[in-house]
Amino acid sequence: MDISPTQAIIERLNMDVDSNSQSVHIRDLPEEILEYVLRYLSPYRDLKSAMLVCHQWHRLVQGVLHQIYLDFLHSLWDSKISWTEILPEVGSNITERYSHCACYYDKSAYIFGGCTSTNTTFNDLWRFDLSTRQWVRPLAIGTYPSPKACSSMTVYKDSLVLFGGWSHPTPYPLHQAARFFSELHMYKPETNRWFHITTMSPTSPKPTAGHSASVVGDTMVVFGGSHIPGAGTNDVWVFDFIEMLWKKKQIGNKKPSPRYGQTQMTIDDSHILIIGGCGGPNQIFSDVWLLSLDCEPWQWQEIHVLHPENAAPQLWCHPACKVGDMIVVLSKPSKPLQSSSKENIRENQATMRQTFRGNRVWVPPRGDNSQDAPSDNRNRARPMHVSDSDDSSGAESEDNMPGGQGGQRPEFKHPSYLQLRSSRSRGQPNQSSRGMGGHLSPNRLQGQGHFSGSVVGDDLPSEEGACGGTSSLRPGVPSVRPNAMKNRQKQLEALRKFEEKLRESRIGQSSSSGRGQGNASSVGGGNTANSRDNRVTMHLHVLDISEVIKTKTATWRPINENISLNAPEETIFYSMVEGRGELIVFGGIQRDIQSMQRGMDVKPQVVSNSLYIVSPRKQYL
Repeated sequence: MDISPTQAIIERLNMDVDSNSQSVHIRDLPEEILEYVLRYLSPYRDLKSAMLVCHQWHRLVQGVLHQIYLDFLHSLWDSKISWTEILPEVGSNITERYSHCACYYDKSAYIFGGCTSTNTTFNDLWRFDLSTRQWVRPLAIGTYPSPKACSSMTVYKDSLVLFGGWSHPTPYPLHQAARFFSELHMYKPETNRWFHITTMSPTSPKPTAGHSASVVGDTMVVFGGSHIPGAGTNDVWVFDFIEMLWKKKQIGNKKPSPRYGQTQMTIDDSHILIIGGCGGPNQIFSDVWLLSLDCEPWQWQEIHVLHPENAAPQLWCHPACKVGDMIVVLSKPSKPLQSSSKENIRENQATMRQTFRGNRVWVPPRGDNSQDAPSDNRNRARPMHVSDSDDSSGAESEDNMPGGQGGQRPEFKHPSYLQLRSSRSRGQPNQSSRGMGGHLSPNRLQGQGHFSGSVVGDDLPSEEGACGGTSSLRPGVPSVRPNAMKNRQKQLEALRKFEEKLRESRIGQSSSSGRGQGNASSVGGGNTANSRDNRVTMHLHVLDISEVIKTKTATWRPINENISLNAPEETIFYSMVEGRGELIVFGGIQRDIQSMQRGMDVKPQVVSNSLYIVSPRKQYL
């Protein structure tokens, strides 16, 4: 007969020390020892059972739960966290997905919908039991929601409230537009049933996706979203759970810019905070706004953000989570950290020089006539973007977006990628905003003399042998000359090396994805491993909002440069919810959105179904 960990501890401590000594009862132990033992029990299941033992244990368990929460807050404040990856078990796999919605309710994290790279959207509901660390798929009854992504899911009393969303167009008939939804559903975990809510409101929100929602009292406040591809809104709608009616709120003159992809959270019964979002092509927001609900009409006020250099980049595709008086975002830093090793920097620079895309070409340094360059400039290379078009202001073409196996661009059609797709309506095919064309051969380069207006990498050190030769360019002098055909062999050799490196990276990814299922690997936190220096790992970004109501200011905390060894690669469109003393991160696409926008991301698209637990490091326990 199986016994619980609590019963095992009691029986163990009640055993006689030896046959000649007096028996020792667990009540004889100091409370400090009992608290230490109770810290090892699960906060989701065992601690609740331990509270029923006696009044003393009830008091001690309450203190332990409070201390666990304080340690969690301190670990986030100091950025001292560890990552634990939990892979799905064989036979009960949750499909890889991104742009899904998630929430926490009753010791479980609920996941609904989302989409994957095969133009498929889902309407399945999954529950991750945090007490057993296992996935469960509730086979609910009732009226199911439509398959969709970019929807919102909040908790109201004993129900999960699902609103809005977007789905891929159907493959047949052809040329169908994406579909937006305005349907409202409620799911009750106790009865395992979906309810489709039909309201009698004279007005209701338009079909929308990428919006944000939060519950305040007996109402759900919905802000922003996208009604049509490429455009956002700044409307505020309120759904009354008591009257089951929608109402559009009148707001003062000052409003946030229309947007979608923002994160919204309830501060108290009178204030709501939003952060980030996207307004369309080239409109990425990192601002913070506070909505006051205790006045008529409701008022927006922009929050003054301190230390924006520590802010998380691309907040429109990295969700945020409120924990206490902090907003937590997981993403790569906006700029390289100072603790990066010199070897890692040189490796990244060599990789940048070898990058060969559909709309970019690496031009090797001149291997002859190196004596023409001054001796003090022989180690200063200035890579320049090459164009085969006279127009250097065109928009970047989506046809040149990297990703997918064999260099095929994945189909990204949901609103989160609208800013990457809108270039089709403004630019010419195979033409980027920097004036760079499609595939360029040395023959075409010889006859072209167009370069982008800005030169990057002015201070990049040269690497001898990294690109098939020693860079000896003079600053500002193009590396393409009429006799560039003499260096064709060096160009082909550099491309061959780059192809081998790309093939090795794909083999490494396929081997890592075939690891054992159902195992959890945890690292208590340490310095960055040398074997992972070439990865773009996720860091913890913390925004202090303790003074946001009083002084209307928020402060980004410094970024910890030493990350956990098990931190995942840069991921976008994942979900993150707060549990009991931990964060639950699930799904997403392992892509660097900034590199993808610049066309420098050479990795194939990886949609994830891994779940990570972010918890305090061991020194906080």
